Amino acid sequence: MNNKIRVLGIAPYAGMKTLMLKVAEDFKGELDIEVLDGDLQEGVLAARNNFHGDFDVIVSRGGTARMLRTQVPVPVVEIELTDYDILRALRLADNISSDIAVVGFSNITEPIQSISKLIKKKLQVFTIDSAGQLDQTMSHVHEQGYEIVLCDAASAATAKRHGLNCVLLTSGQNGIRKAFTNAIDLVDSMRVLKSENAFLRQIIDRQANDTVIFDENDNIIFSNMTFDKREELQNILKKEIPNVPANKSSRIIKYLNRNLYHIKALKLDSDGHLYTVFYIERSRAPFLSGQSGLKYYTQSEAHEAFYNSFFVNISDILGNAEDLERASKFKRPVMIFGEEGTGKESAANMIYNKSSNGNHPFIVITCELLNDKSIDFLQSNHHSPFADSGNTIYISGLSHIKYDPLELLSVIMDMEVCSRNHVILSFPVEGGAVSKVAETFTNKLGCTVLTLSSLNSIRNQIPKLINLYLSQSMQFSDAEILGMETEGIGMMQEFSWPHNYAQFRRIMEELVSITDQPLIRAQDVEKVLAREKLTPTTAPGINGPEVFDMNRTLDEMNAEIVLRVLKECDGNQTLASKRLGISRTTVWRYAKT
Repeated sequence: MNNKIRVLGIAPYAGMKTLMLKVAEDFKGELDIEVLDGDLQEGVLAARNNFHGDFDVIVSRGGTARMLRTQVPVPVVEIELTDYDILRALRLADNISSDIAVVGFSNITEPIQSISKLIKKKLQVFTIDSAGQLDQTMSHVHEQGYEIVLCDAASAATAKRHGLNCVLLTSGQNGIRKAFTNAIDLVDSMRVLKSENAFLRQIIDRQANDTVIFDENDNIIFSNMTFDKREELQNILKKEIPNVPANKSSRIIKYLNRNLYHIKALKLDSDGHLYTVFYIERSRAPFLSGQSGLKYYTQSEAHEAFYNSFFVNISDILGNAEDLERASKFKRPVMIFGEEGTGKESAANMIYNKSSNGNHPFIVITCELLNDKSIDFLQSNHHSPFADSGNTIYISGLSHIKYDPLELLSVIMDMEVCSRNHVILSFPVEGGAVSKVAETFTNKLGCTVLTLSSLNSIRNQIPKLINLYLSQSMQFSDAEILGMETEGIGMMQEFSWPHNYAQFRRIMEELVSITDQPLIRAQDVEKVLAREKLTPTTAPGINGPEVFDMNRTLDEMNAEIVLRVLKECDGNQTLASKRLGISRTTVWRYAKT
C-alpha cells in the first residue's frame, strides 16, 4: 500500500518548477509530487483540472497560494519568502535604483516591511487585496515616478505592461524545503484527525443511543438514526432547538409511533460556533398514547397549551395567582383541590411553566384512563416517570383510579418520586368536602395545598370574565362582538354553574358561534342556559331519590350496588370491600364490568 503523501505543486514561474522538482528528490521516500506551471487564475485552473489525482495537499507561493485557498477544498501550504530571499531581491534592486516600490499581497509585503525596518531601508509599499487591483496599482506606481518594482512573478507581467522594471521576489531551495516539511506535518496531523474521527464515529454508531447534531442554521450536520419515521422525530427536535438553554442540558420525553423517546439536549460551542446536540434513547412503549392515561409534553407544547387556554387570563380574578407563583418556587409536592371544571390541570401547567423545571418534561397522568399495561409501566418499567428525575409530574383523577389509590401512594413513596421530581396532584371537591383518600395523600406526601375558587363563589366577577373571554376569542374568530346585553349578563350571574369555568367557556363558545350582532342577545343566553339546565350534570347517588330497579338479575343489581358504594368511597376498592363485606377481588371484578 502506498502511504506517500500526494502533493500538487503549482509554480508561478518556470524557475520555481525546476527548484521544486529538485528539492522533491530529497523527499522521494515520503512525497509523491506533481508540479504544474501557472500563476494566479492559471494556477487555480490547473489545480481544479487535476482533482482526479486525489492530492492530499497543494504547495504554491504568493498570490497564487492565496487564491487557491479560497477556490479549492484541498489544504494549501505556502512557500514563504525567507529573509535571505528578501535580502537578495533588495540587493539586486538597490544596484539598479534607490527608488523602489513593492507591490503584492500582504503575505509578500508584510515580511518585506519588517526586513526593511531592520536594515533601515526606505521603501514604498503597495498592498493589494485582489488580482483585480494590480492594473490600477501599477499605473499609480508608474505615475509616481518609480523605476523599480519589487514583486512576484504573478505581478511582473502587469508591471512590464506599464513600463516598469521588475525585480522578482523568488524563492530559494530553503523556502521550498520548509514548505514540503510543513506539508508533511499538516497531512500527518490531518490523517490522525481523520482516524480519530472515524474511530469516534464507530463508537457513536455502536452505542445504544442515537445522536443528532444541528448547526447554527438548524441544519443537521450529523445523525446516526436509522429507524423508520426518523425524519418526523428530527423535525420535532428542530422545533425544540430554541428551547434548549445555552448553559445547561435539558430533557425531552416524546411518545411517537408507539415508541417512547428519552432525549437529552444541550448546546456545545466549537470555535465560536454553537451546535445543538440531541442524545436519544428509544424504547418500545407498552401502551397507546391518549388511551393509557400518560401524556408527555415538551416545554414548548406545555407552554402553548397553557397560554392558549382561558385560565391564563383569569388567574388574577380567581385570586390564586400568588399561590400558584409560590408553589412553583419550591419542589414540595402540591395538592390542588377544586370542583369539577375549575382548571386544575391548567393550574398544574402554570406551576410548571413558572418553575425552574421548564427545561424538563411536563408529564400528565390521568388516573381514570390508566389501564393494566400503563399501571404496570408506572410501577415496574425503568422508563416510568416514577423512575425518572427532574420532571414535573401531574397526577389527576385519583378518585377515579381503577384500583386502590393507596397502592399508588405506596408506590410513589417507596420509589421516592417526590424527592426526585416536582409532583402535583389534584382531587375534586364537592360541597367543600375533602375525601379521606385525599387527606391521606396530602399528609403522607407533605403537600402544599391549593384550593381553586368555584365560579359560584365569584359571581360578581362574571361580567369581567365575559369580556375577557370575548377579548381572547377575537384572536381566533372573525366575529366582532362588543359584549353582552345587560339582561343576559344577569342571567349568567344567576346560573348555578355546576361545571364551573369549563362549562362557562363552552357556553361562551356557543354564544359567540350563534351571534351575528355587536352584542350577544339576552334571548340567546336564556335559550342556551335553559338547555344546560335540562342536561343532567351528575349521576344519581346511592342516597338519591331514584327508585332502585328490581326488574333485573341478581348479578346486575349486585353490580350497581358495588359501583355506587365504590363511588362513595372515592374509588377505594379496599374500603368498599370492607363496607360490603366482600373480597377486594370481587369489587375489582364488578368495577371492570
